[in-house]
Amino acid sequence: MRTGAIITAAGRSSRMGVFKPLLKIGNLTAIERIITSFRAASVNSIVIITGNNAQELENSLKDPEIVFLRNSLYEHNEMFDSIKIGLDYQKEKCDKIFITPVDVPLFTSDTVKALLNCKKDAGIPVYEGRTGHPIILGSEAVARILKYSGSGGLRNAITELSLEHEYIETEDQGILYDMNTQEDYAGILKLFSGLSGGEKK
Repeated sequence: MRTGAIITAAGRSSRMGVFKPLLKIGNLTAIERIITSFRAASVNSIVIITGNNAQELENSLKDPEIVFLRNSLYEHNEMFDSIKIGLDYQKEKCDKIFITPVDVPLFTSDTVKALLNCKKDAGIPVYEGRTGHPIILGSEAVARILKYSGSGGLRNAITELSLEHEYIETEDQGILYDMNTQEDYAGILKLFSGLSGGEKK
C-alpha cells in the first residue's frame, strides 16, 4: 500500500501575525514536527502546498524528498483549493492520502498509524468526542473529491458526497490543537511541554 500526505501551508496567517509553519515548538518548527510524525509512521510521500512566503518555507526545509506545490491564487481561494492541488498530484501515486493543515502540529505518529487501519473512504480522528486532524482518504474518495465543486471545505465534501467515513478514537489531544492566534500558539506550547518532558511520544 502506497501512502502519502498533503500539508496545506499556503495561507497568510493574518490572525496570527507571524508565519505559522516556521514557529518553533521545542527544537523543531511546526512543519518539521508534522513531517516527523508522518515519517515515523512510514508515510514518506509528502507534499506541501505553499503560497504566502513560499520561498522562505521551501528554503527552510531543503529536503529533496519533499515535494512543494504552489497555490498561486492563495489570496483569492480557500484551503480546499490547496487540498485539491495536492490530491491531483498524489492521486496516481498513493492508495491512501493524509490531509492536514500546518496549523495542527502536535498529532502523534500513533494517531497516523491508527488512521492507516481505516477501511472506509475517509477516516477522521476523535479525542473525547471532538474531531481533528489529520484526515485520511482512500483512492475512490480522492477521485470523487477532486470533482466536488461545492462549498464548506473537505469535511463538507465528505458529507455532501455521502462518503463512507469512520471516526477513529484516539488518546491524542494534539489532533485538536490548531494555531490561528497567539493564544492558540501558547496553548500548543503548554501542551507540548507536558508531553514526555517536552518531546512528543
